[in-house]
Amino acid sequence: MSSARRTSLFLFLFFQSLYALTSSGNVFRIADEFEVYFQAENLVDHGDLSVPQALAIRQPVIVNGKVVGTQSVFFGKVGTDGKPYAPYGPLSAVLAVPHHLLGRAVAAVAGVPRVPRAQGLAWVILVGGITVLTSATAAALAVAGFYRAALALSTPGPAALVLSLLLGGATVLWPYGATLYSEAWQAAAFVWAAAWLLEARAGHGRRRARVIGAALVLTAAGLTKVTALIFAPAFVVAVLLDRSLTDRTRREVAAILLIGIVLAVAIHVRWNQFRFDDPFDFGYDWSETIPVLPPQAFALTDAPRGLAVLLLSPGKSVFLWAPVLVLAVLGARRAWQRERAMAIGCATATSLGLIVFAAYLFPEGAYAHGPRHLVPILPLMLLPAAGVEAGRWRRPLLAACAILGLVMALLALSVSHLEDQAISVSTNRYYEQVDPAPGRPANRYNLGYIPFVSALRSPGWMSSPTLGQGPDFFPLHLRQAQAQLPDGRAIPSWLIWAWPLMWLLSLAAAMLFRPQD
Repeated sequence: MSSARRTSLFLFLFFQSLYALTSSGNVFRIADEFEVYFQAENLVDHGDLSVPQALAIRQPVIVNGKVVGTQSVFFGKVGTDGKPYAPYGPLSAVLAVPHHLLGRAVAAVAGVPRVPRAQGLAWVILVGGITVLTSATAAALAVAGFYRAALALSTPGPAALVLSLLLGGATVLWPYGATLYSEAWQAAAFVWAAAWLLEARAGHGRRRARVIGAALVLTAAGLTKVTALIFAPAFVVAVLLDRSLTDRTRREVAAILLIGIVLAVAIHVRWNQFRFDDPFDFGYDWSETIPVLPPQAFALTDAPRGLAVLLLSPGKSVFLWAPVLVLAVLGARRAWQRERAMAIGCATATSLGLIVFAAYLFPEGAYAHGPRHLVPILPLMLLPAAGVEAGRWRRPLLAACAILGLVMALLALSVSHLEDQAISVSTNRYYEQVDPAPGRPANRYNLGYIPFVSALRSPGWMSSPTLGQGPDFFPLHLRQAQAQLPDGRAIPSWLIWAWPLMWLLSLAAAMLFRPQD
């Protein structure tokens, strides 16, 4: 095995183990997580992506401090076939199926029976928690893909390894590898598309297969979340401006990438037509957050404030949540001189992300840690730090990036984003109420919000016995379920301790593949 492949395998195994060890294992917070789990569960049970489970779960409706009724937790729309559908890309649940099946297998081995939800939730808590590992695999793939892309840019091996370790261990990518959001899969798809295109340009074997692979993962990114397609044109731009390729090669590669992008659009259109008989209806129900419908998804007048959210605010600044990007800023001039096409492609993706999502309804990404909308292109944003001259960074700068990024990641891993941002109306300042323009939301992100403070100040947060609260750690949630659920005793104590032990051993085993240079 070559040194590069060995290091790539080390990075994947190491971060797969690290992300699994620190996984939240909690899918029952907001629809963006639990409805994706329900999609995967229903896909295995009944062969379709509807979410009837969400309709069956009721929550109280509180008006002026009084419970006036109940409503389902379903977020989405009922399709023309009478089934409820979540407004998410069809591929997210499909990608989660292998880990969901693993969860079912573990439940069977541990002797945790599946009973109707009205009688117990132990099986769902266990299987759902293991299903979350799909994000751990995705984020680990993103780190390995970045390493491959960095090497293809002639980055010295040690420097490529340092950048990869900082990306995986000291940025917001880590928290997204521990929760059931789709952004980690998008990040993996985009950086592997970049890696394969760069390797094809560098003359690695099977060039056409690499280009087709890049087009297919762009399709996958778009099918995981439709807004991922906002970034896809950056790849076409980079190829068309790459003067190291012949005119014919540029046109051929760009055409193949466009086919991949169009394929994602076509599948989305057909999917929407099938569900709602409307090719442009993605199933979002905005009535809860937007007083005057229809929604105006983007408003350029809001972009300056949105840019402040994404770049300057303490709760969402991409530089606070990924301080290693400072190296990319410092390397931008060198990248422009030596790798202009790559630099333009990364700049295009970054500009599209900043401008589009700054003008979006929720530039902060709703309830989430850090700049959620920019996580898919985080590895691409870091690529300008790579290159033949990479590695000449001063150690204090590297240490500062590592320490700040690690602290932010560890805090985010410890505190559930929902518990931090919606712990109570009296202490939370995540959102502020506004008088919105027609089509815009009545609440907007508070620029002065500081993450983790409200949760860490909450009395008894560290020792909270309530299921799903307290430190956001899968074995802890299993222990809470064991103690509180009617069928919780079915969860064996050995499983709660064996889970972190297994991943610690996996981390140790990953070191066998560590680079030797």
